[in-house]
Formats: sequence, structure tokens, C-alpha cells
Amino acid sequence: MNRKFVWFSLVLVLAMVISACAAPAAPAPAPAQEEAAPAQEEAAPEAKEEEAMPKEVITLEFWHSMGGNLGELVDELVARFNDSQDGIVVNATYQGSYDDAFNKMQAAMETGQLPQITQNFDIAFQAMVDTGVVLPAWKMIEKYQDFDPEVLVPAVREYYSDENGLVALAFNSSTPILYYNADMFEAAGVPDIEGSLTFSEFKAMCDKLMEAEVAPYCFTFGQVGWYFEQILANSGGLYFNNNNGRTGRATAVEFNSGQGVEVFTFLNSLIQEGYAPNLGSTWTETDSTFQTGQAAIEIDSTSDVSIIEKSDFPVKTAFIPHSDSSERNGVIIGGAALWLVDSGDEAINRASWEFMKFMAAPEQQITWHTGSGYFPVNLKAHEDPRLQQFWDEHPNFRTAIDQLVTTKTVLDDGSLNYAVLGGRAGPFPAIRKLIVEAYSRVLNDGLTPQEALDEAAEKANELLAEYNAFFE
Repeated sequence: MNRKFVWFSLVLVLAMVISACAAPAAPAPAPAQEEAAPAQEEAAPEAKEEEAMPKEVITLEFWHSMGGNLGELVDELVARFNDSQDGIVVNATYQGSYDDAFNKMQAAMETGQLPQITQNFDIAFQAMVDTGVVLPAWKMIEKYQDFDPEVLVPAVREYYSDENGLVALAFNSSTPILYYNADMFEAAGVPDIEGSLTFSEFKAMCDKLMEAEVAPYCFTFGQVGWYFEQILANSGGLYFNNNNGRTGRATAVEFNSGQGVEVFTFLNSLIQEGYAPNLGSTWTETDSTFQTGQAAIEIDSTSDVSIIEKSDFPVKTAFIPHSDSSERNGVIIGGAALWLVDSGDEAINRASWEFMKFMAAPEQQITWHTGSGYFPVNLKAHEDPRLQQFWDEHPNFRTAIDQLVTTKTVLDDGSLNYAVLGGRAGPFPAIRKLIVEAYSRVLNDGLTPQEALDEAAEKANELLAEYNAFFE
């Protein structure tokens, strides 16, 4: 057995922790005619395309992690693809959480029973590449000249690209935003949140809300790794060395210095100073705390539209905050992408690529966004009059778009802003879990934020060393 598979099975897979992405789906708009492919497709020779496409029906297995209403929406899009042509049939199968799906991928690599397309979450990027079973999207683009990566939202395109180009094709992308109780803000005489507040501005706003006694707490959040990563990026801080693991394999974390300490100190202080309750590493109790009027503001994924739908008060949304010592940088995309598993058969790979392009096309992304809250990754969808009207009628959905498209992926000097492009490391999911434990070390065990992050960093660096040793 390949030694990298042994590592994944014994260490990485057991340590995977789920990221923030799921939300119940609302009714989606009716299917419409698929738009024409980008201009580059016209340049591809017709004979080449006919030769590469399958001559008989090909059946593809597509593994995904969208359950409940989201799964039903995925099934709708898959059925739309199957009905759009007669040469390919896609079978979509729910595999459980992102962690479950990744674990099953590892097992399938040992048995050889791999799917042709799999959905996998953002921070598994390096591990997915390292499996050696992925056929990068840039190779398909280079071969068939039928997809323009420039149609993707820049932050999305950069996240899923390496030095050669696009590796995976984003499908469901999300970011965290603030949700706040508009009635409480009005009662306290606090104006709507504009832009991205500094930590000091955020606390000053909380002071006004709590002085007005509109709620026991100003803010509620779960002690999960994703929010720390996002606010760190918004503050311009790096998570890993080697430019967040993008110009070389990450060999050490950097979250225990500079912006990392400032961000972690802020988040812990919100609980220690009574601005937020200590709910532990929950994803769900924050929603109930907010919706029952125990807190005026919460942070959650853009995909969690149920916060708006299930609240008995008007909800507004805003950008996440950043440190006092930095400017706003923006956010890292969350969610997941579609990965093409190399079957070794050109016709099957081409069929898989056709399905992936279909799912990222404007029509499907409009359906997906309006039905789930995940933002449309295709810029052409943003120009569609139907989506413009939808945003006019549902302005909270637009906050996520505005926060992302204004993210500074390129700095003033023209260099890439690696902070908002996100970190890459094989054991990233396991390292994220160390941040969760670090909260407890501060709030329950009395360590300072610096001490807790130093402790987490030491463990994280050991994981990185162990993982990287398999690729030297």
C-alpha cells in the first residue's frame, strides 16, 4: 500500500473535523435553458470535441455531503443535468459529513472503488492533492479549451488554484457574516453596522446595546476554528508559514504571533468580559441564543439562511470585524469544491468534467444560491437580472457577496494577499481542532491566549512534521 495512504488512514482521517457549510434550503427558481459555454469553447476544433466525448451512455458516481433540504437541491441539479443530454447519467450519493466523505475516499482508494466526482471541503485541499488520485481542472481546461477560470469569483478561483492553475471546481462556497437583531439595535439607538468594524468599535457598539438592556448578551458565537481563521485573515494574519503553505509546504504555524494573538485575545475577551456566553464549541446553540433574544448579534455561515427565516424579528447582516492594528482584508471562502477523480479513461474523465462545469455554470449557481444561501461562484450569475431582483428583495443574501468580492486578494504592491487566500496543509483539519481546545485552555484552565496558542502551535508543528515526512 502507498505509504501516504497509511498516513491518511491512521492520522489525518481520524482527526478530520467538520467545517461550517450546511444550511436548510429554501425553494429554488425553476430550471432554465443552460447558457452557452465561454468564448474559448468556440476555438476548440469540433472534430476534437466529438472524438473526446463518449459514444455511448456513461454512468458517473458523484459523492457529496449535502444532507436534508440541501441534498434535495443537489438532486434537483443532478436531474437537470441528466435531462439536459443523453450521453451521461450521474448518480448522486450522500456520504455524510465532509469528514465522513473524506474517510470513505480513503477506504475507496484502498479498494479501488472510487467515485468519478467527489465533493470535499476547503481545508482538505492539500490532502486531496496529496492522494494522487485527482485530475486537476487545469489539465482539462488546457486540453479542451472549454472553460474560462476568469468567470469565477477571484477569491474562489485563487483558493482552489495552484501554480499551474485551477485544481478543483468550486460548487458550494460560503463565508461567515454577522447576523443582528434590527429591533434591538433600534431600541438601543444603535445605527446599523456599516462595513467591517475594528475590535474596539465592536466592543463600543456592544457597550451601547448592553447599557440599553435589550438582551443579556451582545454577541454569541461558537468556539470553533473557522471563525478564528476568518477573523485572522480579515486582519491580514497568516495561519501557516511559507505564505500560508502556498509557496511551499507549510512546516510551521504562525497563528501564535502577531495578528493571531490579537484575534484570539479578542475572541476570548468577549466571553471573559461578559459580552458573550460561554457555549463551548457549538454550532447550533448560538442560533438558539440569538433567536430567543439572549444576544443581539451572532456570527455564522452565509449558508445558514434559517437564522433569517426562523427568527421572529427582523434580521440584518454585516461584515465580520478585524483587529485594531490592521485594515480590513476580507474573508477566506469556506464550503467545498468538486474534484475530478482520475479514472484513467479519457471519455469518463471528459464526462465528469462536463458535469462539473454544468454545476458551476450561472444557471445552476443561481438555483443553488437562492435555494441554499451559498453564494454563486460564477460571476456571470451575478449579472443575471433574476439574481439582481432576488438580491433587491432579499438584501441579506447580498452581504456575503459584497464581503467576498471586496476581499483584497491582491495587495497594493501587486503581490498576492496570502492571508485571505487561506492556508494549505495536509493535517489542517486536525490543526483546526487544536484551536478549539485552546479556547478551553484559556477559559477553563486559566492560560493566557498567548500560552494557549503556543501550546497549540507546538502540537500543530509536530503534526506538520509527521505529515510532511511522507512527501520528502
